[in-house]
Amino acid sequence: MNRMRRLGLLVLAALLLVSAVEAETCLSPFVKRLDRPEKYLYVFCVDAAGKNNDQFIVIDVDPDSDKYGKVTYQLDLGSSGNETHHFGYTDDRSQIWGCSLFSNRIFIIDVKTDPAKPKLDKTLENVVEKAGLTGPHSPYALPGRMLISFLSGKDGGLPAGLAEFNLKGEVVRKIELPKDAPYGYDVAIQPDLNRMVTSSFTPQNNYKKPFAQMDLKNFGNKLVVWDFRNYKPLQTLTTGAAPLECRWSLRKDANHGYTNCALDASIWVWEGEGDKYTTRKLCDTGKLPADLRQSPDDRFLYVSCFGSNEIQQWDVSDLKKPKLASTIAPGVHPNMMHVTGDGKRMYITNSLLSTLDRANTFWVRLAHIGPDGMKVDPFFNVDLTKLPTGPARGHDMLLH
Repeated sequence: MNRMRRLGLLVLAALLLVSAVEAETCLSPFVKRLDRPEKYLYVFCVDAAGKNNDQFIVIDVDPDSDKYGKVTYQLDLGSSGNETHHFGYTDDRSQIWGCSLFSNRIFIIDVKTDPAKPKLDKTLENVVEKAGLTGPHSPYALPGRMLISFLSGKDGGLPAGLAEFNLKGEVVRKIELPKDAPYGYDVAIQPDLNRMVTSSFTPQNNYKKPFAQMDLKNFGNKLVVWDFRNYKPLQTLTTGAAPLECRWSLRKDANHGYTNCALDASIWVWEGEGDKYTTRKLCDTGKLPADLRQSPDDRFLYVSCFGSNEIQQWDVSDLKKPKLASTIAPGVHPNMMHVTGDGKRMYITNSLLSTLDRANTFWVRLAHIGPDGMKVDPFFNVDLTKLPTGPARGHDMLLH
């Protein structure tokens, strides 16, 4: 084999390796992807007793490290009772913005200076006053900015909305939801199509109540399709009750996506033909499907069924005939998942909301994904009730 051909094959192999690693799913398409396997897992944690400060913890997930599978750092967020929930990277991956559903604070965390020991850059305390919204939920990176979906209006009721922030934490604009779809939750953008989709949950004055006191009629059942660049709502679509996560298909030239309907125990698909979109139920799931993730090749969907203590893997390569491919039971009430860029590993937490959690233990676990489906790793089990600062409820996760 001549030298140039050998060099060409090495370059091709390197490109294939990088593309496999960079296929990290369920992040904003504007976020820079990892160019290597993960070394750290970041977990957004609520103090389980609601008395001590909430935390951002670091778990070593480098298999070659002697600290593998251990909590190596705890960042004190400086306040308690926030209900820390979802967080997301800025487009350059230098910061993580973390949202809180009770206090309305937004935490801006530096993960560039020392990824092993992140530091709190800034806490946005005046979000309600500046945005006119409460319950910040999904931080979604735009080029040089952050788009955040909110679950409620200024008084904790409806309508919800979205707000765009610059990276200094200043509100650039507020985006109002259409009158026929006043509930908010997640946001997902497909820039090649100039389309954005938002979903529905319930407002702050409902989700802050204990579950037995929540009004189950006060939940949305709509998706909104938007002209992304103009933030213009184009179409309101009906789904099952409480459509949560929004996941655009990763297939080339695809014009469809998925959402998990928590109170309908199902996954729905939205499908576009030209400028018109429709929705339909794709499959029934276990009880209370709380999170939804994708494989990098877009063949599989993973849904955590909080109410039936399982995670299901669905083969959606044929949208007309979805098939349940495998199921695992990682522990009580599995909730948030994070699938690695190579599609071979999934990290799992088990806290949904302090008003909904029924477990006495909180953990981070790992599942391996292979040709025969998902398998729980029996040796990776991070017990969040054994932290030096006391028990914590782990929710959202990101990789570094």
